[in-house]
Amino acid sequence: MASSADMYTMLRKPLLIICLLMLSGLFVQAQQQSLFSHYFWNEQHYNPGYAGSKDMLHVQALYRLQWAGFEGAPQTINATVHSPLRNERFALGMNIYNDRIGAYQSNGVSFQYAFRVPLTPKIKLSIGIQGGIEFGNINFNDLVTDDGITDPVNANWNQKSVTPIVGTGFYLYGEQFSLGFGVPQLMNSNIIKSEKTVLNQVNHYYLSGAYQFNINDDIRLLPTATFRMTKGAPFQAEINMSAILYDMFQAGMGVRTDKTVVLMMQAFPKLSEKKYPIRIGYAYDIATRPVRPVSAGSHELMLSFGIPRSSTPLSPKIKSPRYF
Repeated sequence: MASSADMYTMLRKPLLIICLLMLSGLFVQAQQQSLFSHYFWNEQHYNPGYAGSKDMLHVQALYRLQWAGFEGAPQTINATVHSPLRNERFALGMNIYNDRIGAYQSNGVSFQYAFRVPLTPKIKLSIGIQGGIEFGNINFNDLVTDDGITDPVNANWNQKSVTPIVGTGFYLYGEQFSLGFGVPQLMNSNIIKSEKTVLNQVNHYYLSGAYQFNINDDIRLLPTATFRMTKGAPFQAEINMSAILYDMFQAGMGVRTDKTVVLMMQAFPKLSEKKYPIRIGYAYDIATRPVRPVSAGSHELMLSFGIPRSSTPLSPKIKSPRYF
């Protein structure tokens, strides 16, 4: 039976050839948005309507290494900040990211604006838009064979791009539930267009929902569901279930339709009497069958920090904290 190392050696060349054929072809469409296991704690990246939903100044950073041990594996760094304004019907946010996969790297920044409507004293509807810019770069010199040979067709070719970001979404939420729909990119611009390669942006649609069951003061259950739809990529669904204990720990697991199993845990340390909400999270994805022999799974780290606002008509004092 072949070892993991042997399988890795056997698969590297065919995968490299496939990548070269795709990148050297006429047209490429596929899922382009980054994937996060902590999706429900990073919805601002996909849905501008999420801005201001924490009813506080909220800062968050994530790092994801997908398919650890796989050469050229996707890596993403993402940071967000958002807050309601003095007039709490309005909120602003900012999203910054660096995304790398193989020879391609993108850096983007977008700004969100959300209009929030209180439907009841405990339920709000937030409608958001976003605009920004993304800088892309693909360096074919990074694509080499085991013998150190670069692709002769695209040797010494470094293609750069600048594309606009325009997106929208809505977010309906209360103390115990949320429902969101986001389209982070509405424009189908050319990321790369040349005689050798055409890479277009495509619309991504995200539908998400959660409900928090407060069993008692010490135990809460949080089921969540996410659905991702993209032209040129398979429909993807993800279902998660986690338990919150003593408002200090959260742990759970989930499954995706690509046969990935997600394990996650979070801690909410209280570092001061002011009880600023701090969240530290880690998620581990068990690799799917096609890449399991050459991958040690996917790892994701999350750190967030919030500064609560004083109680106002739009953000009343919450008796039951929500953890999404």
